[in-house]
Amino acid sequence: MAEVFKYKDKDGRWQFTDKPKKGMVSSAAQSYKSTSSSTAVSKNFIELLNSKYRTKNPVENATMAVVTVKSKLGSGSGFFVTEDCYLVTNKHVVRPAKGKQWDATQAKIERNAIVFERNRQQVALQKERLAINKRKLGEFGDYMDSLSSDRERPLAEREYSLYAQQYQQDKSRIDEASSRLNVDEKTFKRQQSDFNFSSAVSNVAQSFDIILKDNTKTRARLIKVSSTDDLALLKVKGCKAPYLILGTERLYQGLRVHAIGSPLGLRDQLTEGTITHISPQGIATDAQILPGNSGGPLITDNGHAVAVNTIKVAKDSALNTGFGVSIPVGRVRENFGSYLR
Repeated sequence: MAEVFKYKDKDGRWQFTDKPKKGMVSSAAQSYKSTSSSTAVSKNFIELLNSKYRTKNPVENATMAVVTVKSKLGSGSGFFVTEDCYLVTNKHVVRPAKGKQWDATQAKIERNAIVFERNRQQVALQKERLAINKRKLGEFGDYMDSLSSDRERPLAEREYSLYAQQYQQDKSRIDEASSRLNVDEKTFKRQQSDFNFSSAVSNVAQSFDIILKDNTKTRARLIKVSSTDDLALLKVKGCKAPYLILGTERLYQGLRVHAIGSPLGLRDQLTEGTITHISPQGIATDAQILPGNSGGPLITDNGHAVAVNTIKVAKDSALNTGFGVSIPVGRVRENFGSYLR
């Protein structure tokens, strides 16, 4: 067994060596025994997944490296890019309070708040009218009591009965609408509060739930968020994972590609299409990309990742026919290259 020593350097980072650092007292260095290597691997996802799946081609094999990434406000996809468990996803997956999905939810909440305010005003106006009718009904009752004619009083009583019946119907309807509004508004305010809290948490979250192909769950911590691209880098501690090679092959229009991810809450989904357009800003494809695919890989037939799926561009709705846009893996290297060597 090899003895390995660890200590913190002047920057507070842990360093490992097979010899004690010169000049360091024994209490400042900690050692542990290692039977195989200096880094303990507590989670071997390669062995786990290989024991459950027998893949038949590079495309199917690539699905082993794709995961679901869950945050406080939703979920997306991601994929391992190194054996020691660095994984790539979209920035808007780990920072959903700064993306289109958050904007859409916030806009919906604001619209609902306007609707509730309008409904409150309508109910208040109806209650004012009801109060006026009640006062008129009382005045008519006083008038009816003042009648002494045997012919006029029965007519007045029948008329009063009709007014009273209409008043009770209006009162029941308004009371029901008011009660329903109060219940709905309490639910809305609770949802609004939960959303605001989750938004605040998501802006500072540093760890996220990760779900593998076989539904195994683990946690990953945030390493870096790109300042220029919709990309983020995460890492699962102490593990070995199947990973995708970041492709270097030449891309061209018509090249067959596959999008892997977890759209609409369905894990481990694969769609196929072709590259329809290439630019430095993004790769367009007609492979189906739906909400939840964000952060998953776009791969070629050899299983190499050539881009990170980001958005679906479609008229009116993300579920309509359109095209997907993905970020070339060259941008992943530019943003996170120092971690992936």
